[in-house]
Amino acid sequence: MYPLTFVPILSPKPWGGNRLSAYSKAPSPDSIGESWEIADLENAPSAPASETRIAAGSHKGKTLSELSDELGDGLGWSGRFPLLIKLIDAAQNLSVQVHPDMAYVAEHPEAHVKTESWYVMEAEPDSVMYIGFLPGVTPEEIDAALGTVDIVDLLQPIPARPGDIHHLPAGTIHALGAGVLVAEVQTPSDTTFRVYDWTDEYGRAERQLHIPEAIATLSLSGPAPSQEARLDFTTRLLIETQHYWIAEHRLDDGETPLLDLAPGFRVLLVVDGILTLTHLDISYALKKGSTVLVPAAIASEVIPSVEPGTVFLEIGLP
Repeated sequence: MYPLTFVPILSPKPWGGNRLSAYSKAPSPDSIGESWEIADLENAPSAPASETRIAAGSHKGKTLSELSDELGDGLGWSGRFPLLIKLIDAAQNLSVQVHPDMAYVAEHPEAHVKTESWYVMEAEPDSVMYIGFLPGVTPEEIDAALGTVDIVDLLQPIPARPGDIHHLPAGTIHALGAGVLVAEVQTPSDTTFRVYDWTDEYGRAERQLHIPEAIATLSLSGPAPSQEARLDFTTRLLIETQHYWIAEHRLDDGETPLLDLAPGFRVLLVVDGILTLTHLDISYALKKGSTVLVPAAIASEVIPSVEPGTVFLEIGLP
């Protein structure tokens, strides 16, 4: 076993931009909205492929499911990989949408629970994210607004600032706003119910809306708790959920141990700077935008070190 890097799945989107080329992603003439960094889904209608493949080493070309069948529990999971890691570049507003919760999935087995968290990597001045409903919004107002631009006036606009983290439990209505680039950590699901798609504002082609499905899973709550950016050199736990946890390492230089929150694999995503991993006297230099999976069996053996000003996320299972 060794630290695993992947060939990302680059997904063109009508709202996508061109900023991902600055994050170690291959340039493309298309507007790339999403880079699926680590994916292991059975089916993903919204992307060109559903499984990322290992980029280097003796396991090059394999999917994570294939590797799990071959190596077993030493990876830190069995079967399908339990997370989906993305970078998302929103040049335009994404659709107003909601993802199914456990109650909906219990009655609709074709759907998959989708809880996600956004870590803001870049944000243009005055850009926002829409997360949850404003206080006092009623079900009657929501029913009348779904499918129309009026739904936007019922949503909570939240300023987008680099380094902020926002959690979106399943059932939360939301839309990533124009000018924002995020790292997204989520449960392994590609089920999305759109309720408004900004077709008139941007002249985009119409896509299917999913009003009845959204109503069946929609939560009336406002935004979940979030954490604002800290610019001092520190390590902090950003989010801890029943599905995953996310920590941020913002470091000056030198070596830093991985967190001892729970045994298991680690996903490391470089937000800025250079992260170097050393394992068995082999060093792996990771640039901004790189994502690496450290199998559970070697997590305690991997030594991360950074250049001054490096920021990276550490992600694991609870």
